[in-house]
Formats: sequence, C-alpha cells, structure tokens
Amino acid sequence: MTPTISVIIPTYNRAAYLPHTLQSALDQQLPEDGSVEVILVDDESTDNTQEVAAAFGDRITYVRQQNRREGAARNTGAARARGRYFAFLDSDDFWLEGKLAGDVARFEQADQPALVYSRGRNVDPQGLIIGERRLANPQGDIFWELAREAFMPMSSVAVRADAFRECGGFTEDPNLSGTADWELWMRLAARWPIGFVEQTRTCIRVHGRNMSADPSYMERAMLAGVRYALADPVVARRARGREGFIRACMYVTIALNAYANGRRGRTWIWLARALLTWPSQVLDARFGGALARAALGPAVVSRMRHAAARA
Repeated sequence: MTPTISVIIPTYNRAAYLPHTLQSALDQQLPEDGSVEVILVDDESTDNTQEVAAAFGDRITYVRQQNRREGAARNTGAARARGRYFAFLDSDDFWLEGKLAGDVARFEQADQPALVYSRGRNVDPQGLIIGERRLANPQGDIFWELAREAFMPMSSVAVRADAFRECGGFTEDPNLSGTADWELWMRLAARWPIGFVEQTRTCIRVHGRNMSADPSYMERAMLAGVRYALADPVVARRARGREGFIRACMYVTIALNAYANGRRGRTWIWLARALLTWPSQVLDARFGGALARAALGPAVVSRMRHAAARA
C-alpha cells in the first residue's frame, strides 16, 4: 500500500536520542486507511546509530550515505519516499500523538497548501518541557513574513511531495547547513500558499550540540541562505527592489544568534550592517528588540523577564 506520508529523519551521531525520535514517528496514527512510512538517513555516523536502527527492523527504512550534511540526507530520504506528503523530523526531536494526522487534515483543505507547519515546544535533553516557542504563525501568501523571520520549527514542517520535487528539494551545500530549510521554504512560499496547523505536537530538544550554538558557523550558513534564495528566479522576481530588506532581516537574525551565544560585540556589528543595508529597519519591532537586548545586556534582560513573569 502506498503510504500517505513519508517521515524523513536525517541523523548524524544522535544514537542517544534516536530511539525516542523513531518511536514517536512510528506511533503516529492517520484516520481511515492512511499510513506512514519512516525513512532514517544516516549521514555516516560514527556512533552506534546502525545498531539502534537495526533494533527497529523492517518497521523503518534505513539508508546510510557518505557524510554530506542534513540537506543532502533529507534529499536522499525524499528520493526513497513514496508518500503524497513528506514530513521532516530532526533526529534529536520527537512528536506527540496526532501530529501527522493534523498535518494531513490541513493539506486536504480547499486551499491545498504546498507546506504546512505548526508550533514547537522546547524541551531539555531528557525531554522535559522548557517552554513554548512563541513565534508568528501566518498562512496563505507568507513570502514577506518568512523573508523577515524564520518562524517555522524544522521538525514541525511537512510538504507536498509534488511541490518539493518541483522546487528541486534542499540545496546541497555544506555551507548552507543550518539554513537549508529556510531557503527551501522561501522557494515554496514564493510559489504556493502555506498552511498553519493549530497544534503544538513537535518537541525540540535544546542542548549544547544544536547548530545554533555555534555563531560563527551560523553566520556563514545564514549568509549562504540569503544568497541561494535570491538566486532562485521566482524568489528574485518576488523580491525585486527589496533584496536589501531580505538581507537586512537576516543580519538581524545573525545579531540575535550572536547575542544568544554571548557575543555582544558581533551583535552590534550585525545590527549596524542591517541598518546600513535597509535604513527603515529602525522602525521594525524585531530590530528594536534586538537593539534593546544588546544595549541592556543579558543580566538586565533576565531581570526584566523574571519581573514580568511574577507580574
């Protein structure tokens, strides 16, 4: 039987988290005669990932490839996938019951979105809740909202297989790793409507090995993401005359990542670059928030948050 949705899980040295991740995908139930296939793509792990995969037997499809980063691994999984929809799950994250059922129901609504996403919940390495991710959740033509901010949690996203293939999948450049998802979402959003699913069933582990914890690496990846996105002809047509806005918004993202990793000097550099590139950024609330954080410093911001929480 052809599966309704294919779950694609790229992994590299995540054996400790992998059993929970795989089981959360296998536990997903669809209504009526819908079915789920799970594809694990091992990007040449050096830990005991193969043994973990073997323990799941034929309940999953296991593919091992030469190390080419997660964009290439997701494309490898997509090439093997048979579903009408592809759902992407990072191998240190997991889903709660009903996640894929909600996605499929949204895909089948009248507007037939090319991509659907939902809210994410941050958890610690043991899976205990840290807090909800409070980001924007627009739908329809969201091209400019997405250009301003990457608000879709990667592991919450599912796409129509035909749209994924028409766009060419993920760009396979190691320098883009960490931003390859946003770059593909931009290409999809430039062409088709995007759907939001009102659910919080994606749990995102926060730990020291998250890529966002390496600000120098993320700077390169974010800059590459903008470069590749603007090279796409449909994105370029939508962005014409406002390319500077897209670049400036990414500079603000880089500044926020630098601040989160204790690099306030780099925060100021990237905020200045954003302002020089697109001066009206000074009126944007996101730029203002980043500027306030940089000016006040983490200690003051933390005290203000605690005071607000008590109030």
